[in-house]
Amino acid sequence: MTRAALLLLACLCLPAPAAAQAVFRCVGADGQSVFSDQPCRSQGAVERQAPPPPVASARGVVSGTGSTAEGCARSLEALRLGVRGALEARDVNRLATHYHWAGTSAGAGRYLMDSLEAIASRPMVSVEFVSDAPPRADGQPPAPPRALRVEQAAGMADAGAVRTDFLLRRHAGCWWIEL
Repeated sequence: MTRAALLLLACLCLPAPAAAQAVFRCVGADGQSVFSDQPCRSQGAVERQAPPPPVASARGVVSGTGSTAEGCARSLEALRLGVRGALEARDVNRLATHYHWAGTSAGAGRYLMDSLEAIASRPMVSVEFVSDAPPRADGQPPAPPRALRVEQAAGMADAGAVRTDFLLRRHAGCWWIEL
């Protein structure tokens, strides 16, 4: 036999790798994600729920799936949907793509990322625009909103509410949020 044939025969005689073990995705009592090869109940945790199914708006825009583009939002509604999708996914990096970072120093950026991470970690209740002006009765368009209000539960086990008003900024043809 040739060397190649012997090498092939030796490889075929090696034991097959063990089958992949199941990974259990759980949420602990403290609300933190737990990944383990043991069932959730054995660790005092519950199985992580799948995210809610995507919802299409009347215009066909789907939120909560990552399909709304991060970053430059050409309209206020696109910004609202992008922020909402980031919060539904609890994705601080995706939320940060909607933030107006122009002129932010590195130190302030670290502080802001910590703030955004705290916001992204809480369960979302609603994301709506806030306007100081009352609705117009003369049929004219309403005044533009001044902020994007995020209502959240204080935590997984805390029924308290937390409100964050992001200021709105128009820059370079896009809408952005600011704290």
